[in-house]
Amino acid sequence: MSDSPSKPLPSAYEIAAPQAYDAFDLSAAKTPAVEIPKTSSIDLAPKESAQKTRAGKPKKTAADWIDSKDETPQVKQKDKDKFEGPDEPGGGIPKFAASLEDVDGRLREKRAVWVVHGMGQQIPFETLDSLANGLLDVLPNSTQIKPRLRTVRIAGQVLQRVELDVDGINKDAAGQPLKRYELHLYETYWAPKTEGVAQLTDVVSFLWDGGLRGILNSVKSFQRAMFGGMATFSVRWLTPLWLCLTLLILVALTAINAVVLASGGAQTGLAPLAFLKPHWPQLTALASCMVAVAFSFGAVLFVADLGKPQELTTPWRIVVGGFCWIAMIYTILNILGTAALMTAIAHVDWLSSSDAASSASAAITGTCRTGANSLGWVEGARNWVVCLFEKMPHAKLQGFSTLIVLIAGLLVGATMIARAVLRSSEQRLQGHWLFMILSVLTFVLHVAAFFGLVLILRRYFDGWIFPSWVDFLANPAWVWPFLILFSAKVREIMVQYVGDVAIYVRPNKLDRFDAVRSEIKEAARSVVSALFTSYELQAQPGVAPEFQYDKIALVGHSLGSVIAYETLNRLMLDDWLCEGALQVAERTATMVTFGSPLNKTAFLFTIQGKDTLHIRERLASTVQPLIMSYPKFRKLKWINVYSRNDIVSGDLKFYDLPGYQDDPVPDIAVQNVKDRDAAVPLVAHVAYWKNKTVWTELLSAIAP
Repeated sequence: MSDSPSKPLPSAYEIAAPQAYDAFDLSAAKTPAVEIPKTSSIDLAPKESAQKTRAGKPKKTAADWIDSKDETPQVKQKDKDKFEGPDEPGGGIPKFAASLEDVDGRLREKRAVWVVHGMGQQIPFETLDSLANGLLDVLPNSTQIKPRLRTVRIAGQVLQRVELDVDGINKDAAGQPLKRYELHLYETYWAPKTEGVAQLTDVVSFLWDGGLRGILNSVKSFQRAMFGGMATFSVRWLTPLWLCLTLLILVALTAINAVVLASGGAQTGLAPLAFLKPHWPQLTALASCMVAVAFSFGAVLFVADLGKPQELTTPWRIVVGGFCWIAMIYTILNILGTAALMTAIAHVDWLSSSDAASSASAAITGTCRTGANSLGWVEGARNWVVCLFEKMPHAKLQGFSTLIVLIAGLLVGATMIARAVLRSSEQRLQGHWLFMILSVLTFVLHVAAFFGLVLILRRYFDGWIFPSWVDFLANPAWVWPFLILFSAKVREIMVQYVGDVAIYVRPNKLDRFDAVRSEIKEAARSVVSALFTSYELQAQPGVAPEFQYDKIALVGHSLGSVIAYETLNRLMLDDWLCEGALQVAERTATMVTFGSPLNKTAFLFTIQGKDTLHIRERLASTVQPLIMSYPKFRKLKWINVYSRNDIVSGDLKFYDLPGYQDDPVPDIAVQNVKDRDAAVPLVAHVAYWKNKTVWTELLSAIAP
């Protein structure tokens, strides 16, 4: 989410008067949309119960909700420095502020922006806060804007929103904006619905299903039902290689986790695992090496994301991205190597032990044969592993790894303290010289961690010993609790983040998440449907009410982009069945997806085959109007922001006809836009929130 804007944000905010709207009932729609160019002529008066409630009660105006200074409690003189009012320090406590809808005799155009968050552990209003900060960050006069915070009720549904008054960039002869807008920002919050639902086995199964299905779909051209036919797409040759590498890393992490658990069991005295107990120091050293490299890599990503400037030049982009990709390659090699060695030692012991645990416990000792060039490649590999573990300087590896972890922890701690200090003083974080220095130090530490461990393992530092006062660093007793905690944290992250995707994305097989999936879809649909159906009551009887919003924008990040896509498809279908009464296609100004896995969900979980493509795939396309008809449904501007450093997202080419993504890209096709400032691998997936690309594109589409 948003960390720090590039310039100061407004210091004054207003609490606006609550508002209530009614909503059109689609079931009562009788008049086709072609007869109602802007406003609905459907006779949909408020329900009788609502009429009775309002009868005889005078309607409050905006002025009724504003407190004047003489009737508002004042802050005591001695406490004036502890409270900053909305208008001036030490001012009165406001009740509600009015909404400025009329400027220079002209009414502002009201437009809605709806945002939905992606996977993770968001808290209420966090996504809405990031949306508002992102828009304010790209507005030229953000410090002069006073956001209004309001609670509204639309046909019984209570929502909170942020209101921003913005001006268009085009001016008239007098220098006044030709267009003035009032943006209403809404969110759908669904994070609690998936909390505690997915398990690690669900995540692993989901990744395996997607990876294997993707590899199978890479064998030949990928086919997809769209726009009444079957489109054939070519798949990049790197796709199956990336999928294989992903599955290989998954296997490696699973193997490491299994050995960690087995080693812990061996220490408790379990007889079947006794063969691992004598090699506790070697396993501890290997595990510490992996943790040191992984932890220092995490420090590189964390500090580099803060240290890079918000808007990068090409040289800076190459430097930041290049260093981080090198660090990522080191980490992957370390994970794969650690998994191979941990698995090898267990495998060697199994081959060597046949009678009793006593013979297993001494399996490796004294079995290394030097100069055994005549051995076959299998026995040679086995002998190499035996020699490696027998001669491993585990105490030095353990001590060096622990030292790396401690230094990385100090650098991360220093970064967090600096961030807190700069935040409290309202200084800009990104690109600050202190973070840039810390970024260089963490990268140097990561390189030292990788190559230092390799050199120690190759016995280049046999003459070097730890000072006696730091001998505790080489003690394996305290490392394993930390390692188990580290492993548990990795599992927690996988369940919390990838688990959300496993719950929502339907993997073309029966699962137990259908009820949760339906709840998330309904939560999103109810809010967006309220925005499309809401209208203000008119004072004149018999006059058809107008829609509250003439234009609406949908914004989705990561998994939220999948939710936004399916929500818009659902509303277009509902509107189609009601003869276009709500004009959903016409009133949707834009859909902005960023960090979106839509291409991957379409590719990884589609079963390709003659029997499935005949009916099943075509039937699935009928619930996706956005890939059914360009003239009827693709009247919006679909903007997809992605980064090559984001392994989750990518350019969306499976949602347009083949060739439509070739230059020049037509306006009706998805507009794929690179966020070149998302330069840090992995972290790029959340960096969009504090970069300017997404918000510039959104603002140009909803309030040009």
